Amino acid sequence: MIGLLTYLPTTAYFPQYFFLLAFLYALVRDREKLLKDFYGFRNDSKHSINWNFLIIALIIFFSSLNRIIHWDSARELTDFFPYFVLLVPTYVLAITFKRSDAKVLIGLIVLEALVVIAEWTTGVSTFDRSLEGFSAFAADELAYFQRPLGLSESSSHIASKLFLAWLLLDFFKLKEKIWLVAKVIIFLGVFMTFNRSVILALGIYLVISQGMSFLTLRYKLENAWIAFVSFGIGLIGFVGVVLFKGQELINQFTRNKGTIELTGREYIWADFIKFIQENLIYGNHSIKLWLDGYHAHNAYIELIATNGIFIAALYFLLIYRNMKSSNWMFVLPILIFGLTQYAFFWGISLFDIVFWVILFQVPAIFSEKKEQLVP
Repeated sequence: MIGLLTYLPTTAYFPQYFFLLAFLYALVRDREKLLKDFYGFRNDSKHSINWNFLIIALIIFFSSLNRIIHWDSARELTDFFPYFVLLVPTYVLAITFKRSDAKVLIGLIVLEALVVIAEWTTGVSTFDRSLEGFSAFAADELAYFQRPLGLSESSSHIASKLFLAWLLLDFFKLKEKIWLVAKVIIFLGVFMTFNRSVILALGIYLVISQGMSFLTLRYKLENAWIAFVSFGIGLIGFVGVVLFKGQELINQFTRNKGTIELTGREYIWADFIKFIQENLIYGNHSIKLWLDGYHAHNAYIELIATNGIFIAALYFLLIYRNMKSSNWMFVLPILIFGLTQYAFFWGISLFDIVFWVILFQVPAIFSEKKEQLVP
Protein backbone atom coordinates (compact mmCIF):
# COMPACT_ATOMS: atom_id res chain seq x y z
CA MET A 1 0.00 0.00 0.00
CA ILE A 2 2.87 2.41 0.77
CA GLY A 3 4.26 1.72 -2.69
CA LEU A 4 0.92 2.71 -4.22
CA LEU A 5 0.37 5.76 -2.01
CA THR A 6 3.85 7.12 -2.70
CA TYR A 7 3.43 6.63 -6.44
CA LEU A 8 -0.01 8.18 -6.98
CA PRO A 9 0.91 11.79 -6.05
CA THR A 10 3.77 11.68 -8.57
CA THR A 11 1.22 11.49 -11.40
CA ALA A 12 -0.75 14.37 -12.89
CA TYR A 13 -4.02 13.06 -11.45
CA PHE A 14 -3.56 12.84 -7.67
CA PRO A 15 -2.82 15.60 -5.14
CA GLN A 16 0.35 15.84 -3.08
CA TYR A 17 -1.43 15.09 0.19
CA PHE A 18 -1.48 11.41 -0.76
CA PHE A 19 2.05 11.33 0.61
CA LEU A 20 0.50 12.09 4.00
CA LEU A 21 -1.90 9.17 3.52
CA ALA A 22 1.16 6.99 3.00
CA PHE A 23 2.61 8.41 6.22
CA LEU A 24 -0.57 7.64 8.19
CA TYR A 25 -0.65 4.13 6.77
CA ALA A 26 2.99 3.61 7.80
CA LEU A 27 2.16 4.76 11.35
CA VAL A 28 -0.59 2.14 11.57
CA ARG A 29 1.22 -0.69 9.80
CA ASP A 30 4.52 -0.28 11.65
CA ARG A 31 3.21 1.10 14.94
CA GLU A 32 4.84 -1.66 17.01
CA LYS A 33 8.27 -0.95 15.58
CA LEU A 34 7.90 2.80 15.98
CA LEU A 35 6.49 2.55 19.51
CA LYS A 36 9.25 0.12 20.52
CA ASP A 37 11.88 2.62 19.45
CA PHE A 38 10.07 5.44 21.28
CA TYR A 39 9.54 3.56 24.55
CA GLY A 40 13.08 2.17 24.43
CA PHE A 41 14.49 5.68 24.22
CA ARG A 42 12.15 7.01 26.92
CA ASN A 43 12.59 4.20 29.47
CA ASP A 44 16.21 3.16 28.97
CA SER A 45 18.80 5.72 30.00
CA LYS A 46 21.44 3.76 28.06
CA HIS A 47 19.41 3.69 24.89
CA SER A 48 21.44 5.13 22.01
CA ILE A 49 20.42 8.51 20.67
CA ASN A 50 18.75 8.53 17.27
CA TRP A 51 21.07 11.10 15.74
CA ASN A 52 19.19 11.20 12.45
CA PHE A 53 15.94 12.14 14.12
CA LEU A 54 17.78 14.60 16.38
CA ILE A 55 19.25 16.39 13.35
CA ILE A 56 15.81 16.48 11.72
CA ALA A 57 14.34 17.93 14.93
CA LEU A 58 17.08 20.60 14.97
CA ILE A 59 16.34 21.46 11.33
CA ILE A 60 12.65 21.89 12.14
CA PHE A 61 13.39 23.94 15.28
CA PHE A 62 15.81 26.38 13.67
CA SER A 63 13.72 26.63 10.49
CA SER A 64 10.67 27.46 12.60
CA LEU A 65 12.69 30.08 14.48
CA ASN A 66 13.93 31.49 11.18
CA ARG A 67 10.35 31.71 9.94
CA ILE A 68 8.96 33.26 13.14
CA ILE A 69 11.52 36.05 13.51
CA HIS A 70 10.98 37.01 9.87
CA TRP A 71 7.24 36.44 9.71
CA ASP A 72 6.69 39.68 7.82
CA SER A 73 8.50 38.18 4.81
CA ALA A 74 5.57 35.82 4.09
CA ARG A 75 3.57 37.16 1.16
CA GLU A 76 1.50 34.24 -0.10
CA LEU A 77 -0.72 31.65 1.58
CA THR A 78 1.75 28.87 0.77
CA ASP A 79 4.46 30.80 2.64
CA PHE A 80 2.62 30.22 5.90
CA PHE A 81 2.85 26.43 5.65
CA PRO A 82 6.20 25.29 7.02
CA TYR A 83 7.27 22.71 4.43
CA PHE A 84 10.12 21.56 6.66
CA VAL A 85 7.73 19.84 9.10
CA LEU A 86 7.16 17.32 6.32
CA LEU A 87 10.65 15.99 7.06
CA VAL A 88 9.05 13.89 9.82
CA PRO A 89 6.64 12.01 7.49
CA THR A 90 9.51 11.55 5.03
CA TYR A 91 11.69 10.09 7.77
CA VAL A 92 8.98 7.71 8.98
CA LEU A 93 8.26 6.52 5.45
CA ALA A 94 11.97 6.01 4.80
CA ILE A 95 12.63 3.85 7.86
CA THR A 96 9.45 1.77 7.39
CA PHE A 97 9.77 1.30 3.62
CA LYS A 98 9.98 -2.42 2.85
CA ARG A 99 11.12 -4.60 -0.03
CA SER A 100 7.45 -5.37 -0.78
CA ASP A 101 6.73 -1.62 -0.98
CA ALA A 102 9.63 -1.24 -3.41
CA LYS A 103 8.22 -4.00 -5.64
CA VAL A 104 4.84 -2.26 -5.88
CA LEU A 105 6.40 1.15 -6.50
CA ILE A 106 8.79 -0.17 -9.16
CA GLY A 107 5.99 -2.11 -10.83
CA LEU A 108 3.85 1.02 -11.13
CA ILE A 109 6.76 3.04 -12.52
CA VAL A 110 7.44 0.29 -15.07
CA LEU A 111 3.79 0.42 -16.14
CA GLU A 112 4.16 4.17 -16.63
CA ALA A 113 7.33 3.49 -18.62
CA LEU A 114 5.23 1.33 -20.95
CA VAL A 115 2.92 4.33 -21.41
CA VAL A 116 6.01 6.42 -22.22
CA ILE A 117 7.03 3.89 -24.88
CA ALA A 118 3.52 3.91 -26.38
CA GLU A 119 3.42 7.73 -26.44
CA TRP A 120 6.86 7.96 -28.04
CA THR A 121 5.93 5.34 -30.63
CA THR A 122 2.73 7.14 -31.62
CA GLY A 123 4.44 10.54 -31.71
CA VAL A 124 2.69 12.42 -28.90
CA SER A 125 3.91 13.68 -25.55
CA THR A 126 0.81 12.35 -23.78
CA PHE A 127 -2.43 10.62 -24.63
CA ASP A 128 -4.26 13.08 -22.38
CA ARG A 129 -4.86 16.15 -24.52
CA SER A 130 -6.12 18.07 -21.49
CA LEU A 131 -2.65 18.18 -19.93
CA GLU A 132 -0.70 21.40 -20.39
CA GLY A 133 2.31 19.54 -21.77
CA PHE A 134 0.46 17.89 -24.67
CA SER A 135 2.17 18.17 -28.06
CA ALA A 136 2.53 16.18 -31.23
CA PHE A 137 6.12 15.41 -32.21
CA ALA A 138 7.40 16.98 -35.40
CA ALA A 139 9.48 15.01 -37.89
CA ASP A 140 13.29 15.34 -37.59
CA GLU A 141 12.93 17.21 -34.29
CA LEU A 142 15.60 16.91 -31.61
CA ALA A 143 15.01 14.25 -28.96
CA TYR A 144 14.95 17.02 -26.34
CA PHE A 145 11.70 18.30 -27.88
CA GLN A 146 10.11 14.85 -28.27
CA ARG A 147 9.87 13.74 -24.68
CA PRO A 148 6.80 11.78 -23.48
CA LEU A 149 5.18 12.60 -20.15
CA GLY A 150 3.88 9.15 -19.26
CA LEU A 151 1.22 9.83 -16.63
CA SER A 152 3.17 12.70 -15.09
CA GLU A 153 2.96 16.47 -15.42
CA SER A 154 6.34 16.69 -17.12
CA SER A 155 8.94 14.48 -18.76
CA SER A 156 11.39 15.42 -15.98
CA HIS A 157 9.08 13.85 -13.40
CA ILE A 158 8.79 10.49 -15.14
CA ALA A 159 12.52 10.50 -15.99
CA SER A 160 13.47 10.96 -12.33
CA LYS A 161 11.04 8.17 -11.36
CA LEU A 162 12.72 5.82 -13.83
CA PHE A 163 16.10 6.69 -12.28
CA LEU A 164 14.79 5.97 -8.78
CA ALA A 165 13.22 2.69 -9.90
CA TRP A 166 16.57 1.46 -11.24
CA LEU A 167 18.30 2.36 -7.96
CA LEU A 168 15.61 0.58 -5.92
CA LEU A 169 15.94 -2.55 -8.06
CA ASP A 170 19.62 -2.79 -7.17
CA PHE A 171 19.27 -1.49 -3.60
CA PHE A 172 16.77 -4.22 -2.70
CA LYS A 173 18.60 -6.69 -4.97
CA LEU A 174 15.62 -7.67 -7.10
CA LYS A 175 17.25 -10.15 -9.49
CA GLU A 176 14.38 -12.33 -10.75
CA LYS A 177 13.81 -12.45 -14.51
CA ILE A 178 10.74 -10.23 -14.31
CA TRP A 179 12.87 -7.46 -12.79
CA LEU A 180 15.49 -7.86 -15.51
CA VAL A 181 12.68 -7.26 -18.01
CA ALA A 182 11.71 -4.24 -15.91
CA LYS A 183 15.23 -2.85 -16.31
CA VAL A 184 15.00 -3.15 -20.09
CA ILE A 185 11.71 -1.22 -20.04
CA ILE A 186 13.17 1.40 -17.69
CA PHE A 187 16.21 1.80 -19.92
CA LEU A 188 13.99 2.39 -22.94
CA GLY A 189 11.95 4.89 -20.93
CA VAL A 190 15.11 6.80 -19.92
CA PHE A 191 16.18 6.94 -23.56
CA MET A 192 12.79 8.19 -24.74
CA THR A 193 12.33 10.83 -22.04
CA PHE A 194 15.86 12.06 -22.84
CA ASN A 195 16.52 13.87 -19.57
CA ARG A 196 20.23 14.62 -19.73
CA SER A 197 20.59 14.86 -15.95
CA VAL A 198 19.03 11.42 -15.52
CA ILE A 199 21.16 9.93 -18.29
CA LEU A 200 24.31 11.34 -16.67
CA ALA A 201 23.40 10.21 -13.14
CA LEU A 202 22.29 6.73 -14.23
CA GLY A 203 25.37 6.37 -16.42
CA ILE A 204 27.63 7.26 -13.50
CA TYR A 205 25.80 4.78 -11.28
CA LEU A 206 26.16 1.97 -13.84
CA VAL A 207 29.89 2.64 -14.24
CA ILE A 208 30.38 2.63 -10.46
CA SER A 209 28.22 -0.41 -9.71
CA GLN A 210 29.56 -2.58 -12.52
CA GLY A 211 33.10 -1.48 -11.81
CA MET A 212 32.73 -2.39 -8.13
CA SER A 213 31.15 -5.74 -9.04
CA PHE A 214 34.14 -6.56 -11.21
CA LEU A 215 36.76 -5.32 -8.74
CA THR A 216 35.21 -7.17 -5.80
CA LEU A 217 34.69 -10.30 -7.92
CA ARG A 218 30.97 -10.42 -7.24
CA TYR A 219 30.48 -12.01 -10.66
CA LYS A 220 30.26 -15.77 -10.15
CA LEU A 221 32.59 -17.93 -12.22
CA GLU A 222 29.76 -19.63 -14.10
CA ASN A 223 28.27 -16.35 -15.35
CA ALA A 224 31.47 -14.33 -15.66
CA TRP A 225 31.54 -15.01 -19.40
CA ILE A 226 28.17 -13.26 -19.71
CA ALA A 227 29.67 -10.14 -18.18
CA PHE A 228 32.69 -10.18 -20.50
CA VAL A 229 30.57 -10.84 -23.62
CA SER A 230 28.13 -8.10 -22.61
CA PHE A 231 31.01 -5.70 -22.02
CA GLY A 232 32.50 -6.58 -25.40
CA ILE A 233 29.22 -6.08 -27.24
CA GLY A 234 28.59 -2.86 -25.37
CA LEU A 235 32.07 -1.55 -26.18
CA ILE A 236 31.69 -2.41 -29.87
CA GLY A 237 28.28 -0.74 -29.92
CA PHE A 238 29.62 2.37 -28.21
CA VAL A 239 32.55 2.66 -30.61
CA GLY A 240 30.19 2.15 -33.55
CA VAL A 241 27.85 4.89 -32.37
CA VAL A 242 30.74 7.29 -31.82
CA LEU A 243 32.23 6.59 -35.25
CA PHE A 244 29.06 6.69 -37.32
CA LYS A 245 26.65 8.80 -35.24
CA GLY A 246 29.02 10.81 -33.06
CA GLN A 247 28.18 14.25 -34.43
CA GLU A 248 24.47 13.53 -34.41
CA LEU A 249 24.74 12.38 -30.79
CA ILE A 250 26.59 15.56 -29.86
CA ASN A 251 23.90 17.61 -31.57
CA GLN A 252 21.21 15.83 -29.56
CA PHE A 253 22.90 16.44 -26.21
CA THR A 254 23.84 20.03 -27.01
CA ARG A 255 20.58 20.88 -28.80
CA ASN A 256 22.50 21.72 -31.99
CA LYS A 257 24.63 24.30 -30.14
CA GLY A 258 27.86 22.29 -30.42
CA THR A 259 28.79 22.99 -26.81
CA ILE A 260 27.50 22.23 -23.31
CA GLU A 261 24.05 23.78 -23.10
CA LEU A 262 22.37 24.31 -19.72
CA THR A 263 18.97 25.56 -20.94
CA GLY A 264 19.32 28.83 -19.05
CA ARG A 265 20.43 27.32 -15.75
CA GLU A 266 23.58 29.44 -15.71
CA TYR A 267 21.46 32.60 -15.49
CA ILE A 268 19.15 31.13 -12.84
CA TRP A 269 22.14 29.99 -10.78
CA ALA A 270 23.70 33.45 -11.03
CA ASP A 271 20.51 35.07 -9.68
CA PHE A 272 20.25 32.61 -6.81
CA ILE A 273 23.93 32.91 -5.92
CA LYS A 274 23.57 36.68 -5.83
CA PHE A 275 20.60 36.26 -3.46
CA ILE A 276 22.68 33.92 -1.27
CA GLN A 277 25.53 36.43 -1.10
CA GLU A 278 23.09 39.06 0.12
CA ASN A 279 21.22 36.73 2.52
CA LEU A 280 23.86 34.21 3.63
CA ILE A 281 22.70 33.75 7.23
CA TYR A 282 18.90 33.65 7.04
CA GLY A 283 18.34 32.87 3.38
CA ASN A 284 14.71 33.39 2.41
CA HIS A 285 13.70 32.78 6.04
CA SER A 286 12.96 29.07 5.39
CA ILE A 287 10.38 29.93 2.74
CA LYS A 288 11.15 28.16 -0.53
CA LEU A 289 12.71 30.69 -2.85
CA TRP A 290 11.41 31.13 -6.39
CA LEU A 291 12.88 33.87 -8.57
CA ASP A 292 10.80 34.94 -11.57
CA GLY A 293 8.77 31.76 -11.23
CA TYR A 294 11.79 29.44 -11.20
CA HIS A 295 13.38 27.34 -8.49
CA ALA A 296 17.18 27.03 -8.57
CA HIS A 297 17.41 23.83 -10.65
CA ASN A 298 20.08 22.86 -8.13
CA ALA A 299 19.19 21.17 -4.83
CA TYR A 300 22.11 22.70 -2.92
CA ILE A 301 21.75 26.28 -4.14
CA GLU A 302 18.00 26.11 -3.50
CA LEU A 303 18.55 24.77 0.02
CA ILE A 304 21.04 27.49 1.00
CA ALA A 305 19.01 30.27 -0.62
CA THR A 306 15.88 29.12 1.21
CA ASN A 307 17.31 28.50 4.67
CA GLY A 308 20.68 30.20 4.97
CA ILE A 309 24.05 28.53 5.38
CA PHE A 310 23.72 27.26 8.97
CA ILE A 311 20.40 25.44 8.59
CA ALA A 312 21.57 24.09 5.23
CA ALA A 313 24.65 22.70 7.00
CA LEU A 314 22.36 20.48 9.12
CA TYR A 315 20.89 18.95 5.95
CA PHE A 316 24.39 18.33 4.62
CA LEU A 317 25.37 16.77 7.96
CA LEU A 318 22.42 14.39 7.71
CA ILE A 319 23.70 13.17 4.34
CA TYR A 320 27.35 13.03 5.42
CA ARG A 321 26.82 10.94 8.54
CA ASN A 322 24.68 8.40 6.65
CA MET A 323 26.94 8.01 3.61
CA LYS A 324 28.73 4.69 4.19
CA SER A 325 30.67 2.04 2.33
CA SER A 326 27.40 0.12 1.95
CA ASN A 327 25.44 2.86 0.16
CA TRP A 328 27.87 5.37 -1.35
CA MET A 329 27.48 3.97 -4.88
CA PHE A 330 23.75 4.78 -4.68
CA VAL A 331 24.15 8.12 -2.92
CA LEU A 332 26.83 9.63 -5.15
CA PRO A 333 24.77 9.55 -8.41
CA ILE A 334 21.85 11.10 -6.53
CA LEU A 335 24.09 13.90 -5.24
CA ILE A 336 25.39 14.49 -8.77
CA PHE A 337 21.82 14.57 -10.08
CA GLY A 338 21.08 17.31 -7.53
CA LEU A 339 23.67 19.57 -9.18
CA THR A 340 21.38 20.26 -12.13
CA GLN A 341 17.95 19.45 -10.69
CA TYR A 342 16.04 20.55 -7.59
CA ALA A 343 15.47 16.87 -6.90
CA PHE A 344 15.50 16.57 -3.11
CA PHE A 345 15.00 18.68 0.04
CA TRP A 346 11.42 19.42 -1.03
CA GLY A 347 10.11 18.40 2.39
CA ILE A 348 8.24 15.36 1.14
CA SER A 349 8.44 13.91 -2.36
CA LEU A 350 9.11 10.53 -3.91
CA PHE A 351 12.71 11.52 -4.53
CA ASP A 352 13.17 12.56 -0.89
CA ILE A 353 11.61 9.33 0.38
CA VAL A 354 13.71 7.03 -1.82
CA PHE A 355 16.86 9.06 -1.13
CA TRP A 356 16.30 8.67 2.61
CA VAL A 357 15.53 4.95 2.24
CA ILE A 358 18.96 4.60 0.67
CA LEU A 359 20.56 6.75 3.39
CA PHE A 360 18.93 5.17 6.43
CA GLN A 361 18.53 1.51 5.47
CA VAL A 362 21.13 -1.16 4.73
CA PRO A 363 21.25 -2.31 1.08
CA ALA A 364 20.05 -5.88 0.53
CA ILE A 365 23.42 -7.13 -0.65
CA PHE A 366 25.09 -6.03 2.58
CA SER A 367 22.31 -7.33 4.84
CA GLU A 368 22.61 -10.71 3.13
CA LYS A 369 26.36 -10.78 3.76
CA LYS A 370 25.76 -9.97 7.40
CA GLU A 371 23.26 -12.83 7.72
CA GLN A 372 25.79 -15.22 6.19
CA LEU A 373 28.30 -14.34 8.89
CA VAL A 374 25.87 -15.27 11.67
CA PRO A 375 26.54 -18.89 12.79
